[in-house]
Parts: sequence; structure tokens; C-alpha cells
Amino acid sequence: MTKKVKINAAERMLNLLALLSVRNQPITLKRIRQELAGQYSEDPDAARAQFERDKSDLRELGIPIETVVLGGDQAGETAYKVTRNNYEFTDANFTPQEIEALQIAAATVRLAASESEVALWKLGAERVRPSLGARVTIGFSDPHLDVILAAISKRAPLSFTYKGDDRVVDAYGMLARKGFWYLVGHDHLRKAQRVFRVDRIESEVKMGKPNAYKIPKGLNIAKAVPNDRQMMAAGDYEHPTAKVRVDSSLVRGVTREFGREAIVSEGADGSAVFEVPCSNTYAFRLWLFAMVDKAEVIEPQEVRDNVVRWLDELAERA
Repeated sequence: MTKKVKINAAERMLNLLALLSVRNQPITLKRIRQELAGQYSEDPDAARAQFERDKSDLRELGIPIETVVLGGDQAGETAYKVTRNNYEFTDANFTPQEIEALQIAAATVRLAASESEVALWKLGAERVRPSLGARVTIGFSDPHLDVILAAISKRAPLSFTYKGDDRVVDAYGMLARKGFWYLVGHDHLRKAQRVFRVDRIESEVKMGKPNAYKIPKGLNIAKAVPNDRQMMAAGDYEHPTAKVRVDSSLVRGVTREFGREAIVSEGADGSAVFEVPCSNTYAFRLWLFAMVDKAEVIEPQEVRDNVVRWLDELAERA
């Protein structure tokens, strides 16, 4: 029996907020479960309980989720929506440069969904510097989101350019992970299921005719999108692994990611040296820098030198 992969509750909450924020009309919990495929329990009662927790947590963060009773063909059904103007805080008189500084600070210390990200949403920060915002939080204003979400709900294929190739994709679902949107679907060019990072789409996204395909039964969107470990190992860098010393405060979390078998040695102060994949240098850098000054590459020397170079480049841009 295949073990079901559970999505992180904070990421699911971000996905819910993003979905409700880009929709012009209220949507029901049934539709929410369809569009966030695999993120809520298959059991209706359990899914309702998860949704109520997410809704409560968002409201505690100051994000009002509005409840609407529908009429017409859906008379009596309850639907939900989020109006951004009702929760964005816009009168702080921050300059674009000050907002950008806040974004850089949040990106530097971010380990997961946090209060700093919520504050930036309220300030509308991702609209000041979109290229940076995509790395700080989820870009609710990404120009492709509306079309992609509509295609998923209508089962309509998408066409766009990605990595220089024209793609036609049967869109199965989307997932927000580590501040980026990922689209999962069947790629007609590769004749297989593929994952696309939305901010790397190189052209306008166009939607085809609805009801053109069916989503595979049992598809788990959370499992389809690679996790940190898988992304870090998916590359062709000549050094497949690196040894990284991690501060005692983060050892437990890194152990959960890579397992105790990744521990090379343990220090008297509670720190530990982990052997982790680094073939994908970009994914490795994102993972490493999220720990700020609580992680240090020990070896190979070339990887350590690259980290120093990356930090120097960041300092120059700042």
C-alpha cells in the first residue's frame, strides 16, 4: 500500500488563501477541495474540520473570509471568498524602497509561512517588486494564476512556452511550496506528467476547450511536486552531496527532512553535521540560506567557496 503524503498545514492554508484571493466569485468547499486536489482529506467530515481550522487561523491573522449563501441552481449552499481590500493595510505610508527592504528582510529569515509573510501581504508588498515578491511569498497577483485556476476547474488544456519549448498541458492542479507556485499536469510534448514552476513560464498562458480531459484517479498533488530533498538531488553538479554543520536549534527539523542516516557527526553543543544532496545548486542554495547563520558548509571546498561567492553577490545587490 502506497503511503499517502500529507501536505504541510501552513502550505495548505496559503493555497486556500491564494485560491480565494484570485477568485471574483465565492466558491464552495466542494469546489475548493477539487481545485486543491489532495490537500484536504477525502473524508467529507475530516475535510470540513481541516477547512474550518484553516479558516479560523486565517481570521486570527486578520484575513477575513467572507461567507455567502448562494441562490439559483446552488440555492442554500455556502460559499467563501476573500476580498483583498478588506485586509490589506495600505495607509502605513511606506515608500517602495522601504517595502522592498521589508521583503528582503522577510526573505532572509523565512523558514516557512510566518507572521512576517502575512504582514507583507497586508502591505501589498508583492506588487512593489514582483520579481522579488515571488521569492518572499506567494504571488497572488501572478498574471497566470487566473487562467490556470480556471483551466483546472474547467478541465481545459493550457498552452504556453516553458524552457524554450511550446507546451500543451492538461492541468491537474496547483501547489504552493516554499514561496513558489507549481503546476502539475500531463505534458503533451513529453507525453508524461510533469511539474512546472509558474514564475518560469515564458509566455502568455492560453486556455483551450473545456472538458477536454479527466484528472487521474488517486492523484496526489502534494506528492507530485518534489520536496526539498528531491529537488536538491535532481541536478548534474559534479558534487552530489555536501556536508553541512547545522546549529542545535535546527537539528531536529533537518533530521525530519533527511533522516538520522544523514547525520555524519554530532557536536557536544547539540549541533550536527549532515550529508545532504546538492546536485541542484539552486535548490541547495534556497535550502541552505533559509537557515541564515545557523548552517555552514564544511565540505567539499568547492561547494563552500560557491556559498561564499553567492553571499558576496547577495551583499553587492543589497
